[in-house]
Amino acid sequence: MEPRLNCEIVQDLLPNYIEGLTSESTNQSIRAHLAGCEECRRALELMTRDTQGIKGAPPKQINFMKKIKRRQWLITSVSVAIVAALLIGAYYLFGTRDFPVPASDAKISDVYQTQDGTIHYRVTANIKGFVSRVSTRGSKHTEIYRIYEHRKLFSKEKESVVTMPENWSTKKANTKQEKTGIYFEGINKDDRITVWEKGMTIPQATAEQEEAYRKYLGR
Repeated sequence: MEPRLNCEIVQDLLPNYIEGLTSESTNQSIRAHLAGCEECRRALELMTRDTQGIKGAPPKQINFMKKIKRRQWLITSVSVAIVAALLIGAYYLFGTRDFPVPASDAKISDVYQTQDGTIHYRVTANIKGFVSRVSTRGSKHTEIYRIYEHRKLFSKEKESVVTMPENWSTKKANTKQEKTGIYFEGINKDDRITVWEKGMTIPQATAEQEEAYRKYLGR
């Protein structure tokens, strides 16, 4: 038979009893005491009510913390996005990089055709900064010539006129890759100057120009 417990011991044990931390034999003694003690039953009821109140609080607190964390995450994400946008914008506006020279700043000269059908031309351009690179590309039938200048978007550097080296473009007649057009392209494909297109009448090379062409070919 389990020993009987007095009120002081039972009330000391009640918190552990409520949490399920007491042994089964102790639980039996506590229940036997509670059955005959109204004071301890009231104490148990008050402790149980307080414990339920405490247990009921964390979900609200957790939800509140989740809201705070979501808000902090959102604020951080927005801040990072704003900083990134500002850096990109600053680089775009003030950074030094390559820009294609627009067609309005370019001039084509010395266009003529040699006896073997090669097209000669020269490009002169207004450059802000300095020429960083020149590209010649195109499809099987076209040739696209572009100049890139290394400068800032809002450059205060004085413009300089730069004459590029002469160009010799072979038309590859009587082949499937016969060239039908040569263009200077500025900012995009809608910003172009036609150097030569199939069917255009252009001057034939003079004897002096033919001699220069032979030297170019290493003849």
